[in-house]
Amino acid sequence: MSTNLTGSKTILAKLMATENFTVEHMHVKTARFDIESRVLTCPIWKDMDGDLYDLLMGHEVGHALFTPLDGAHEALSNRGTKYKRFLNIVEDARIEKLIKRKYPGLKRSFVNGYVDLLKRDFFGINDLNGQLDVLNLMDRINIYCKVGNSFVIKFNDEERALLNEVETLETFDDSVRVTTKIW
Repeated sequence: MSTNLTGSKTILAKLMATENFTVEHMHVKTARFDIESRVLTCPIWKDMDGDLYDLLMGHEVGHALFTPLDGAHEALSNRGTKYKRFLNIVEDARIEKLIKRKYPGLKRSFVNGYVDLLKRDFFGINDLNGQLDVLNLMDRINIYCKVGNSFVIKFNDEERALLNEVETLETFDDSVRVTTKIW
C-alpha cells in the first residue's frame, strides 16, 4: 500500500474514531488497538488492498469506539489468559457488528477483507478442508462471526443458543456476561 494511501487511511481512521489517536504501520502478524495508550497498529503485508486495510482499520476503530478501558481491565484482572482470549472473540463479534452499523459502507470491505484473509490462511483452517467441526466452540464462534457465510459450521442446540447470544450483544457488559457464561 502506498505511503499516500496509508496516510489518508490513517486520517480516515482518526475521523471515524473521533479522536486523534496514534496510528502505526508495522511488520506485525495482525492489527491491534491498545485501549490504554490509544495506539492503533496496522500491519504492513504483501499485496494488501484497500478492502483488507479497511477491514483491519475498521475493526480496530471499533475497539477504540466501543471497548471501554476500565471494563476491559476489570474483566481480565483475575481470570487469566484463556478467559482473555474468550472475551476477545466475543468482544470482536460485538464491535464488528457495531462498527458496521455505525459505518454501513464498511460492510463490503469486511466481506472482501475476510475473503482475502481466508486466502492467506490467516485463521489456520485451510488444511481442514471445510471440516470445521474439529475446532473448539470458541474457534467456531470466531470463524462463524467473521466469515460464517463461507462455510457450513455446525453447532449443537446448546452451542447455537450461546452463538445467538454472542450475535445480539450490544454493550461491553453483555460481552463479559456471555463470555463468563461460555467460560
